[in-house]
Amino acid sequence: MSKQQQRGKQETASEDRSTEWVGERVNSYDGSRFVSGHGRYVDDIQRPDMLHAYFVRSQFSHAKVLDVDTSEAEAQPGVELVWTHDDIADQVNEPFGYMLNDEEVLASDRVTYAGQEIAVVVADDRDTAQDAADLVDVEYERLDTVTTVEEALEDDAPLVHPDLDADPENDTDGNVAWTGQVEVGNYEDPLADADVVVEETFDTNKTTPAPMEPHGCIADYNPATGKVELVSSTQMPHLLSVELSEVLTEFEQRDITCKLPDVGGGFGIKLDPYPFEICSVLLSKATQRPVKHVLDRLEEFTAGRGRAPETLEGKIGVTEDGDIVGLDVDLLQNTGAAAAYGVAVAYSSANCGQGPYLIPNQHWRTKVVYTNEMPTTAVRGFGDPQVTFMREQLIEMAAEEIGMDAVELRLQNSPRQEDMPMRSDAGHIWRNADQITCLEKTREMINWDEHRGGSKTRDGKLRGVGMGTIMKRGGNKSASGGDFDEAVVKMNRHGDVTVLTAIASIGQGTETGINQMVADTLGVPIDRVDAVRGDTDATPEGLGVWADRGTIIGGSAAARAAEELADTLKAVAGHMLEVDPDDLRLEGGRAFVADDPETGMELDELANVAMLGNPETLGTEAERPEELRGGISLVGRGKYQSQEVEFVDPETGRGNVAHSYTFGALAIVVDVDPGTGEIDVVDVAICEDVGNVINPTLVEGQVQGAIIQGLGEALYEEYVYDRNGNLMNGSMIDYHLPTAADVPLVTKIEELENPDPTTSHGQKGVGECPLVPTPAALANAVYDATGIRFTELPLAPHYVLPALDEAGLREI
Repeated sequence: MSKQQQRGKQETASEDRSTEWVGERVNSYDGSRFVSGHGRYVDDIQRPDMLHAYFVRSQFSHAKVLDVDTSEAEAQPGVELVWTHDDIADQVNEPFGYMLNDEEVLASDRVTYAGQEIAVVVADDRDTAQDAADLVDVEYERLDTVTTVEEALEDDAPLVHPDLDADPENDTDGNVAWTGQVEVGNYEDPLADADVVVEETFDTNKTTPAPMEPHGCIADYNPATGKVELVSSTQMPHLLSVELSEVLTEFEQRDITCKLPDVGGGFGIKLDPYPFEICSVLLSKATQRPVKHVLDRLEEFTAGRGRAPETLEGKIGVTEDGDIVGLDVDLLQNTGAAAAYGVAVAYSSANCGQGPYLIPNQHWRTKVVYTNEMPTTAVRGFGDPQVTFMREQLIEMAAEEIGMDAVELRLQNSPRQEDMPMRSDAGHIWRNADQITCLEKTREMINWDEHRGGSKTRDGKLRGVGMGTIMKRGGNKSASGGDFDEAVVKMNRHGDVTVLTAIASIGQGTETGINQMVADTLGVPIDRVDAVRGDTDATPEGLGVWADRGTIIGGSAAARAAEELADTLKAVAGHMLEVDPDDLRLEGGRAFVADDPETGMELDELANVAMLGNPETLGTEAERPEELRGGISLVGRGKYQSQEVEFVDPETGRGNVAHSYTFGALAIVVDVDPGTGEIDVVDVAICEDVGNVINPTLVEGQVQGAIIQGLGEALYEEYVYDRNGNLMNGSMIDYHLPTAADVPLVTKIEELENPDPTTSHGQKGVGECPLVPTPAALANAVYDATGIRFTELPLAPHYVLPALDEAGLREI
């Protein structure tokens, strides 16, 4: 990966830092342990006398539960107990949910999707629990189902949550869980100033990120203390303890310790509080034994949640000269049987839907709609891939309509770095980002002018190129209630450093980058820095990893903690060397005078002296500076609380929803086989402005992984339900995840470094961003190759081939 240094006119506080480790290809902190087979995931953990839970799940997507007979299951050898809703009703606050209260832990009198939990069996081993679960007899009365937003919005549609609709204190209206809007400029007539208006309806697909490790947890209740330890494959241990305490009537947050094992991927779906976690806690309390539940892959498909499909009716208006003047969008989200993160995804989609463009007039109308399908939730990209699929196709449609190159149209309507910081039309605060160079670099790397306009390859395939843009937020105050993280950095007497952070490690490598920033701040070798993560007893509070916030917020908190410790070390060294602490540097494992490197001392010696605090070496209390009296603590504490992120205005939908934003562009070259409808991705190029690159290897891995995930969703993946709400492809055999044979090697990666002046080392978000434009760029490339505008995802051969046939392009 090449790097282009473009510091711009804004400076960061990090420019005077030593950068021995930041910016280097440091190996992953956990890498050697994982590749040598020493990872320890939930299912690897065994506890003495542990029980195993297995759930009875609904066979139907919508039905009344008339009776649940557990007697035969309870009679099986090895079965400890079998619970239904009646057994837990007085132990939980229901309904519960992340943003809307619309879920039950175990279904009481009604099930709303196939796979919903009805009963739970606890036995000595998993096989016994599963076999006993098969013996639980559930009597149903089938109800009519709704599986699409169109059906759900009909006047006589069956109601997914009739009790919520009937509740006068609840905002649910029929099957509409939530409505919102974004109003910018002349929102009542946003296209009034347009010479040309293009419009189209786009439909995105429901997918699963399918992390390598399924969901799972172990609950271990201690009757002596009344506390429970929950080891869970989660992305946010601290928030999980908060949310569980709100559901469990007999537990306060202080009674719940969440510990993070190794986590085999999350991608957003490991944010919610799940019924299996709630039940495991209650079951452990009831049996006074540890209780484990790990979903198998089939359960993941039916109950593990995934990306929300959206229908977007979009119109974009431009002048004849290429100025984008307005955007008008109706957004319908199929959130499934529970809203979970659906509300946050919907308002984030609309609030960020303008992307990296200056669009003075916008009107977004959003609805989150219940259906009888598995609930959706947060997934990498968090609503931005859906709206980008619409917006970037409308951009290229508009460019074609006025006879303008699509890249030139984008360049003309993108913000300029020299105008930043600035407020976008939707209320975002944009700082020190160079979208113009991102577009130009991407155009150059992909050979846009050579491919544009469509051509035919030697083997008869249709070739084209398309582009999509990135404006991805880092964090989301309106979803989390705030945006902050705390950290502690401590040093022992030998100069070894430990970082205690709330940032969860789920395979993305954030802890490696944080260690690099801490190592530079303290001037210690990177192999002298360890990390403790995801333990609510041991680490200070924070909000976990999601929305590209880990390095931005958690990293800045750790850097602040390291700075406090560095100040202490400099104070001790200054006292011992009889120099001004402000003249000292910490670098290369030493504290020394910046203008006289020979005057200094080793950090391990310094740490030992500080830890012991003997008057023989440091002098008496009276002889010491005031800050070194009363004992010297080699512990630094830091908190990073964004002062700029805002709650979205409920009336207008405007506001600075995130602390920072990452800009970029991605382009794809495809070959379309006119005989089969198969799409081959020939080339991919991406340029992002990621602030200061902390670790190039981690950045490249995140970019490649996100693009491949985006290609999988765009080309192959989709949940397919029949009219009764039954999942038709709920296994790896039938659900096509991308493999190495399906995607190219992504090497054309350009990262601009325009540091964010508000973060510790100028860092911005990276991990989610490359996925956002991938489906849009692919669809634009296919249009360039074929002249056919595909408005539904995925672009799988069984959809593409009939369209080629209808257009007269099919070759047999």
